Amino acid sequence: MQIQEHIINDEYLDDGQNKRLVCPSCSHMRKKKHEKTLSLTRDGDKILYHCWHCQLQGAVNMNKQPTNFTSKKTKPIAVLKEPEVKPTAVGVGRGVIKQTQKQFLKSRGISEDTAKKYGILWEERGFNGVGTKEAIGFPYHVNGKLQAVKWRSIDGKSFTQDGASRSLFGFDKLNINDLIVICEGELDALALYEAGIDCAVSVPNGAVMKVSNNKISPEEDKKFSYVWEVAEKLDAIKKIVLCCDNDESGKALTEELARRIGKNKVFLAEIPHEYKDANECLLKGGKEKLQKAVNNAKPYPLSSLYKSSHYENSVVELYDKGFMTGISTGFNNVDELFRIAGGQLSIITGIPSSGKSEFIDQLMINLARNEDWKFAICSFENPPDLHIAKLVEKYVGKSFFSGSTQRMTEDERDNALRFVEEHFLFIDFTGGENPTIDSIIEKGIGAVRQMGCRGIVIDPYNYIDMDRSFSETDSISRMLTKVSQYAKAHDVHVFFVAHPMKLYPDSKGNIPVPTGYNISGSASWFSKADVGITVHREENNMVSVNCWKCRFKWIGKQGQTMLDYDVPTGVYSDMTQINFDERYDFDF
Repeated sequence: MQIQEHIINDEYLDDGQNKRLVCPSCSHMRKKKHEKTLSLTRDGDKILYHCWHCQLQGAVNMNKQPTNFTSKKTKPIAVLKEPEVKPTAVGVGRGVIKQTQKQFLKSRGISEDTAKKYGILWEERGFNGVGTKEAIGFPYHVNGKLQAVKWRSIDGKSFTQDGASRSLFGFDKLNINDLIVICEGELDALALYEAGIDCAVSVPNGAVMKVSNNKISPEEDKKFSYVWEVAEKLDAIKKIVLCCDNDESGKALTEELARRIGKNKVFLAEIPHEYKDANECLLKGGKEKLQKAVNNAKPYPLSSLYKSSHYENSVVELYDKGFMTGISTGFNNVDELFRIAGGQLSIITGIPSSGKSEFIDQLMINLARNEDWKFAICSFENPPDLHIAKLVEKYVGKSFFSGSTQRMTEDERDNALRFVEEHFLFIDFTGGENPTIDSIIEKGIGAVRQMGCRGIVIDPYNYIDMDRSFSETDSISRMLTKVSQYAKAHDVHVFFVAHPMKLYPDSKGNIPVPTGYNISGSASWFSKADVGITVHREENNMVSVNCWKCRFKWIGKQGQTMLDYDVPTGVYSDMTQINFDERYDFDF
């Protein structure tokens, strides 16, 4: 929604009075879409506005006129306008470049021609705590329209901003076709262009503090909204080179960008380790070294042929830090069998009504609550509204519906709904679209880019329209290969539900507990799973969790455990004591 189209139609504000509204500039990008971050203050015949989230600010005149509302007070209508940005470029009007500004550019190895190419702005700006200083402005455009300007003082390192940056710096200024280089800062983009890389852009928010542990804070997560905004354009580019800083935060930014864009089309530029970033490489190493770093960019390690030197950095890190053991499932008992890691495919099976879908729901709630993981859910057997109700039950621990047990309050319900809104996206095919594995993966990629999802659930497989030009066995194998590649490319954990073939009771009347070899259609269910799990409901509301495959020993092992299941709420919990009878003597 454009700012100028946003209409305030509320109670009249007396002079000095203030209130808050939803910000039309940034609310659609945030998890808490209805949070009132836009502060309004009446100052005479003007309303001053400021968003504490995106820093949108300015003033509007009030045009009092009757409305359709009935009130004792006249309700004015005011239109919020985008913040005024003086589009003065180098050599134009009062933005004529000064000697001090020329010197700043020169000190960074940047020519005036390069500054003109990116539309760099020049002004004297006020900065909090340091007063007015000469500054350079980095303009951000979307579809030819100035969206925001980031200002930096040339004396010291002070920053301020007009508008909200939701794109890549330079993206609209350059003629980008098959190649784009994404770096960490605007000056790095200018340095790359100076070195002959004419497709260099920068992220708008710099590096992030930490994402390498599979956890990113909500404040860090929202910084990546620009990936979603430019996703369609990035998809059309064949080669995407990441050229971030040589520090831990730069590595974290590289990791998360590659995950959201897709590691299968990402290349890594290796700035020589003696230089902090591209700009320093230009200044101290020269244009040729910077060019070489980009031209010799290596594919993100996935599935091609490389010499061992390609993995040198990751091998050293492996030596220093050891294997990543995954994160907790939220169950002490289950953690002794397996833990959750990105880039993996878990196959979950079990006889009908065994509780496998409920178990996955509980896993998602645990990971969302404890690790702030976000999920995309493609559930063919649960409509989104019912599925949301089930998730709410597991979050609150009380029944959603009225009955013989304690029901959650409206406040508990609303709090849980906000939690679900912040952590879950739903892939819905009820509109008539054909559910192919390609369409599910496409939406899964969108979920990573839009919300930073780290997990996806596909439940169950038999609703997916398979490729009939191959046998069932080959179709399943190809499908699982695509899913596994998606998981690795975006560092996503995929939970894939598959029903077993029909099983018959044994001599004691017990239904055998299925494994991966019992899943209908193909042995690939077993061979291509990283983790294989069977959920089996027992007597007395107990559920067995059987791990029949774990590809990596540092993630888990084969074995079984038990969980308690609360029928009214659908909540799973650890059992304090586990006693297995002879039915669990499986030959794994």
